[in-house]
Order: sequence, then structure tokens, then C-alpha cells
Amino acid sequence: MEDWSIPLVVATAVFLAFLLWRMRPFIGERGAGAGREALREAKTRIEAAKTEPERATALCDAAELMRAGEAKGMYLRAMRAAPASAQVVERAVAGLARRPRTLESLLWRYLASRPWTDSKEATRAALDALRVLYEGPLKNTVRAKAMAHARDALG
Repeated sequence: MEDWSIPLVVATAVFLAFLLWRMRPFIGERGAGAGREALREAKTRIEAAKTEPERATALCDAAELMRAGEAKGMYLRAMRAAPASAQVVERAVAGLARRPRTLESLLWRYLASRPWTDSKEATRAALDALRVLYEGPLKNTVRAKAMAHARDALG
């Protein structure tokens, strides 16, 4: 073998392992089949929902069964379906707790989507979650203080 072929083989193996890791199928706690079935059932409930709060609950249920990138879209749809619901915000915070950057992006999109005075409870929940993110994993004390002040200003 040539001198350059060993590093090439190692790099190729690492790259393939990375691709397999990123493209792995979703396997829920109960196994892949049960996870897919639960997701299918949640999507059916989304389509069958007659009211917006019902639809938001079904969207949150579906989001909890997905990966963070896909879940963010579902949570955003749930927030649009029930913009005044603090429960939807809290479920999104719990569902994306392990992905602080994704959660931060979602919360900012939610806060920008409507006037904050339309639903003070949901807005407070979003501001509190951002403050916790900035005090913790995202480490930005200036933004954490700004979120605390914004929350206090809402009353």
C-alpha cells in the first residue's frame, strides 16, 4: 500500500460512520415500529382536529416523537395554531431542552410573530425560557437580564 492510502481509508471509514450516524432511522423508546405508528397516529389527529387548541395539542404530540429539526417546525405550527397557549410554549421548551440553539431560534420566532400583549402568559413563558437559556447553556448574562426586564415590564 502507498503511504497516502492508509489515511484515505481511515478518513473514508470515519466519514461513512458519520453518515450512518446522521442518517440513522428514528428509534423511539418503544422501538422503531411503535415510534412510527405513534407518529402516524399523531399526524392523523392533526388532520382530524376540529379546533385550533386540539390541533396544537396534536402538533405538540407529534413533535415529541420527532428529531429536533423536524420537531421545531411542528412546535412552530402549534404556536401558530394556539398563539395564546402558554402550555404549547412550555411543551416546546421541554421538548427541545437538549437543543438550546434550536429552542432559542423557535422562541425568538414565536416572540416576533405577534404583539406580546395579545397573550401575556404565553409571552412570559417564552421570555422565562429564553432567560434560563441565556443564564445556562447559552451563557449570555446581558441577554438574560434583558429577558428578565422584558418579563417584568409585562407585569
